Amino acid sequence: MHDPGYHSHGIPIMTRKLVSLCTLLWLAAAPGFAAERNVGYVPEPVPVRSDLDIAAFYYPGTDQMAEWDMVETTLPQIKPLLGWYDEGNPEVIDWQIKWAVEHGIGTFFVDWYWDRGERRLEHWVQGFYRARYRSYLKWAIMWANHNAPGAHSADDIVAVTRFWIDHYFRTPEYYRIQDKPVVLIWMSENLDNDFILEAATKGETLPKGEGAKRALSLSNQIARDAGLQGIYFIEMFKRPYTKENVQKSKDQGFRETTTYNFSHVAWWHSKDRETKGTKNHFSFQCVEETVAKSWKEQADAGVLPFIPVVPTGWNDQPRSFQKATVIYGRTPELFRSICEQARDFCREYGIKRIVLGPLNEWQEGSYLEPNEEYGFAMVDAVRDVFCKKPEQGWPANVTPKELGLGPYDYPPMVHPARTAWDFDGSTEGWYRQPYGAAVLRVRDGCLRLVTTRDDRTAMRIKIAPFLASEYNSFIVRMRIASADADGNETTKLYWGTDRSALVQDLVLQEDKTATLPAKADGEFHEYVFSVRDSATWKDRIVELWFDPISRKHAVVDIDWMKFSK
Repeated sequence: MHDPGYHSHGIPIMTRKLVSLCTLLWLAAAPGFAAERNVGYVPEPVPVRSDLDIAAFYYPGTDQMAEWDMVETTLPQIKPLLGWYDEGNPEVIDWQIKWAVEHGIGTFFVDWYWDRGERRLEHWVQGFYRARYRSYLKWAIMWANHNAPGAHSADDIVAVTRFWIDHYFRTPEYYRIQDKPVVLIWMSENLDNDFILEAATKGETLPKGEGAKRALSLSNQIARDAGLQGIYFIEMFKRPYTKENVQKSKDQGFRETTTYNFSHVAWWHSKDRETKGTKNHFSFQCVEETVAKSWKEQADAGVLPFIPVVPTGWNDQPRSFQKATVIYGRTPELFRSICEQARDFCREYGIKRIVLGPLNEWQEGSYLEPNEEYGFAMVDAVRDVFCKKPEQGWPANVTPKELGLGPYDYPPMVHPARTAWDFDGSTEGWYRQPYGAAVLRVRDGCLRLVTTRDDRTAMRIKIAPFLASEYNSFIVRMRIASADADGNETTKLYWGTDRSALVQDLVLQEDKTATLPAKADGEFHEYVFSVRDSATWKDRIVELWFDPISRKHAVVDIDWMKFSK
């Protein structure tokens, strides 16, 4: 039984208060704290130094409370020490900068999204350029270009490169190597395929690899024409690390390679590979035991330098539920061992750059940022292993709560009291599911979304409860365009009730659904779901999920939707 006089970890509350008081007294003499402690703002960072150039992948995925809600309702124990924070808030970003540079992390490789001029999830970058301490941290684009086929073209490469130049490359905070702004490319294959296709429409035949080469060459030329030295392209490598494959990357114009996260592929390198049923559920110790083997394979391939990724784990249950890959047993001790192996590996091979992968993929269970689960233990491991301890000691780990700052949380999700939606100017409470939809916004009087997976739901809403018995059907008027449709697609509605949640014990309840065939012909159709025919359509409805089509890269326009009596 929980004792109100004790914290959940068994520490008396009075003792915790005394510890906090002692911490504040000690902080007053700590480096970088005394001069700022009465300012009422984030204390100025005190960077620590390393012989390595340490970067971290940063995913700006929590642009609204709906994203945090998925974590809070599945893995609440990993809550960040910044709370369910507003990721675009410059004060939040100043905390992130402080905690990063005080633990040796000098650069963020930020996931950045552009699809034929459509940008999304740029709130963090916009907030970064308003942050007080931005001069302490560098950043670079990791172009997450996993767009639909045909999204890349010569005109688009010109446009995106000019956008980079006009908005980022000339700023002092932008990361450079050899005086060239750095850009990491997530899917070089997409560039290659689309440029080959574009050439074919003009009667030209390009061999495999020449499409990406043409794209990077064009981008470099635009940069040089603007007075820059060119662009330092790094490939997010996804093929086997062989000399032949890396040579292909070099021929295309890449200067280095790296990977995003070794954790979820560690199984392929481990002894557990021989055990049936372990592929999607294995121990972080497997990662610790096999990561050095992966680094060696990359180093032995040669041809181009590579940046070793220091993996931070994986557990995407907040997004994938029973379909998740779960790497259990992650501990600060195992992560510290990985850091020590990385340090020794870099010394042996003369490598000067590493990347932590990633820093804050909370929805995928890959994170280092200080949190309620481990406090500062993960970033402390980075600092202790890779950095030089100052004579006066490490900068103190201090939190907003200890200084009376914050909270920085997004406002709670709104649960609208409605059973009909016409999308007249807003999404009216609907949110995208990160694995299911790339875009969810109102356009031309419709709710526009672009699907990204064929096995994940696209959108969801939490609503004020209403009685299921009052409604017989759910009607949607929408049009779906998909170049890949084969006529076997479906559209599906999910619901959860006040007595039976849609997600239970991290399992999505497939019995609370109604399904119809989907028509992906680019024309508007009305779909009538007879929800009353389902035995689970009962009690009070509190949540809805909707998947317009079981096909990725489909463009969907929803004119309206409503429940009907």
